[in-house]
Amino acid sequence: MLTPFGEIPDRLASDMSLAEQHEWLAARMSRRTVLRGLLVVGSAAATPALWRQPARAAGAQVLSRLLTVGVDPRREVTLAVSVDAPFGSAHVEARAGTAEVRADVDVHVVRGSSMRYGQARLQGLEPGSDYSYRVLLDGTPASTGQFRTAPAQPAPFRFTAFGDQGVGSHSAVMLRQVAALAPDIHLIAGDLCYANQNGRGRPGDIFKPRLWDAWLVQNNQVAATVPVLCALGNHEMEPGFDVHGYAGVLARVPLPSTSPLACPASWAVRYGTVGFVGLDSNDVSHELPANRGYTAGEQTRWLKSTLAEMRTPGSGIDFIVVVLHHSPYSSNEAHASEGGVREAWVPLFDRYAADLVIAGHNHCYERTLPLRRGSVAGFDADHVDSRVGTTYVTVGGGGAIATPTFIREGLTRVNTADGPSVESVEWTLPERTGRHAVLVADVDPGAGPGQTSTLTLRAIDDRGETLDTVVLRRPASAAPADAAPAPGGDWSRTGLVVAGSVGAAALAAGGVAGAAALRRRPRAPARTEPAPAPKVPVRPLVERHDGGNPTDEARPTGR
Repeated sequence: MLTPFGEIPDRLASDMSLAEQHEWLAARMSRRTVLRGLLVVGSAAATPALWRQPARAAGAQVLSRLLTVGVDPRREVTLAVSVDAPFGSAHVEARAGTAEVRADVDVHVVRGSSMRYGQARLQGLEPGSDYSYRVLLDGTPASTGQFRTAPAQPAPFRFTAFGDQGVGSHSAVMLRQVAALAPDIHLIAGDLCYANQNGRGRPGDIFKPRLWDAWLVQNNQVAATVPVLCALGNHEMEPGFDVHGYAGVLARVPLPSTSPLACPASWAVRYGTVGFVGLDSNDVSHELPANRGYTAGEQTRWLKSTLAEMRTPGSGIDFIVVVLHHSPYSSNEAHASEGGVREAWVPLFDRYAADLVIAGHNHCYERTLPLRRGSVAGFDADHVDSRVGTTYVTVGGGGAIATPTFIREGLTRVNTADGPSVESVEWTLPERTGRHAVLVADVDPGAGPGQTSTLTLRAIDDRGETLDTVVLRRPASAAPADAAPAPGGDWSRTGLVVAGSVGAAALAAGGVAGAAALRRRPRAPARTEPAPAPKVPVRPLVERHDGGNPTDEARPTGR
């Protein structure tokens, strides 16, 4: 198996986890390679937070920007940028009226790309405010944009979602649909760019890192102004990279970082009266098990704690929306239903009355009737009392090649530990389709406690036509006077900061690791005493960057 860090014999790689692949490659990096890396970056390191070079290259440009919300979307936003040439320093300034905030940019490089990737965390923002921002390279303005923070009090808002995006003409069309819908936030249910073309984490995977840069530039039209929240899919498992194959994506795509330390790819955010939870379903997948079980159950325990906190009376949260990649309920023939999600997480969705679960993986649109314990809890397809059941939506039509084939109505295939099985079901609806589609959700928190809060869902295809609609309802909850930051249960924040080519001293102390150096912020005090979460085995790597051209862009296979 060929990776950006070298080759692993197929006979070994076929039985290795992503973490084991990385460890095997790290152990075989020669001392000469390590010393060469020290010579390249040791002289450039200036601080542990900012990679500095002697001078900015002439004409360095910000090619892409990607916003995401922070732990408290009312007061915190992270901006990621990609820059096409070296520079000495970078920071971001944001202003709303007379209020101004500034943040330095953590910069890093990733094996296989000549780009510089940076992330700036803007804190202390004013809720419900329109901000203008600018990115400065070596003190010179290089890019500008705008964003709006979440409101301080319950208010109507809109979010959109799709999965399985890729790079190409269909992806561009779907992005235009998102832009026309003007959401406050946008969700992506995994399989972002298909740089790992096969997405198995096994021998035979083909890696085209230039697709990351093409995806970032493509998404700039939306992501520069609309915060994007990403879940990770199987195509984000990149062989050879550290952090269970995720170091490359974490370097490029900021996440809110509220998961247990064992799972850097999951998060929880409260936006208005909605609690959003992003999960890494690679951790439980039977179909593609390269990362199955890598958190040793910590993600599931964190999920239970997080959902329980969201459903605590007085939390101010009406709807719980979960986004993940592998759909537990889909009748599409491409990847079918994921039994691992059913086993590990559906009981928690039932117990804490999650309202909506958004998935991708199957490149289609499909919605279920509300379910409890896998059975239909209500047969009204247009109006759902979501206290009685969870609605599951597969919306993997974000741009990758469609998979329009479905199993016969009334059946589904399920991926299990013993292989695929077929079962009879009642939850399928006739609106299932292979058309590219985006899910748009309008949240109305109602007039106050005791009133009705609604979540109106529509599926919009690539021509702007409505394919499906449903209204989810539940009683509005009492909002606290000053809503707390995003729920995170009793777990500490992961707080991953990817800080690329900085840390020769850390290399000497910690050895060789993946594609980025990772630092953790201090652990927040726990209100109770949960079982300690095992730490991700991360060792800082000083990555040698030779400035070579990345591989040619290719259209993703979409599978």
